[in-house]
Amino acid sequence: MAGYAARRLLLALPTLLGVSLLSFLILSVLPGDPIAARLEGGAPLSAEAEARLRAELRLDRPVIARYADWLAGAARGDLGRSLRDGRPVAGIVGDALPWTILLNAAAVAALYSVALPLGLAQARRPRSPAARLAGAGLVAVSVIPPFVAALVLQGLVSVRLGWLPLEGTGRDALPPGGGAATLLLPASLLSVLAHLVLPALCLALAGWGFAARYARDAFAQALPGAEVAAARARGLRGTALLRHFAPALALPLVWLLGGLIPSLLAGSVVVEEAFSWPGVGRVMVQAVLGRDTPVAMALLLLSGTAVLAAQLLVDLIYPALDPRLRERLPDRTRAAGATDRMRPAGGPA
Repeated sequence: MAGYAARRLLLALPTLLGVSLLSFLILSVLPGDPIAARLEGGAPLSAEAEARLRAELRLDRPVIARYADWLAGAARGDLGRSLRDGRPVAGIVGDALPWTILLNAAAVAALYSVALPLGLAQARRPRSPAARLAGAGLVAVSVIPPFVAALVLQGLVSVRLGWLPLEGTGRDALPPGGGAATLLLPASLLSVLAHLVLPALCLALAGWGFAARYARDAFAQALPGAEVAAARARGLRGTALLRHFAPALALPLVWLLGGLIPSLLAGSVVVEEAFSWPGVGRVMVQAVLGRDTPVAMALLLLSGTAVLAAQLLVDLIYPALDPRLRERLPDRTRAAGATDRMRPAGGPA
């Protein structure tokens, strides 16, 4: 497994390199000027002062030369400084990343808590009117664009009913100077959780229908009627029955999580901006609008790394759950084929 992981990491490097080059070229042709964005609201500079600032920020160099400079710095672990305010990019990303992790973890919890029970109910009673109605409702909810869902939730739950905060994280109510430890205080924790509910729900809405259908197919394949009847005949009931089938159930559910991570990261951009959530998605929007290339490149590199890491983690967890796949790890083609055969019928490619 160590050799397989090492090969996968080596194959990920050209992918990240291609993503970074394509992203840098796209950012370089976007309309707008980073100097104008930096001076927005301030006094205009003279032509000489603007030329000196452009040379200081190395914006007067060709695109390929600037990309080579950025790549050399990233290889050394230096992500540069923001073109907008001069802050270190690593500090900007470090401040925003915990909030995105918190939001995505809450969205995964909301998604699994609804999709898995519904998928199990549909697998056990596929022709039940209640299961069909619930499945159709989740599909209808899933096609709502995230920004529309955000506006509806904000208007209904926050503005009209006043049940939950409209936006933000609640960190304004945290004691000053307490750092991250203040989040563990009861009042602080309740404030953050109250602000977390609506963005996490909005982020989970788009995946509920797909996850429920996938869970239904996974449970139907992993829990065939004959095997369940045989297990019950041996006296297995309730939690003992679930523990007996847990390895077979875990395989498709782990793969589902790996497939959801890219969509959650993409949805975070819209949701964080709509709810003023200070995560990497909102920082990405601000960086692109302000033509802050170092910040945008760092976040794109982080997103690409997260997606590739999730795929690698899933491929490593599969053999740990199913020992039959371990002997196939040296051959990547056969390992991929074995992984595909473990996916439930009807699941995404």
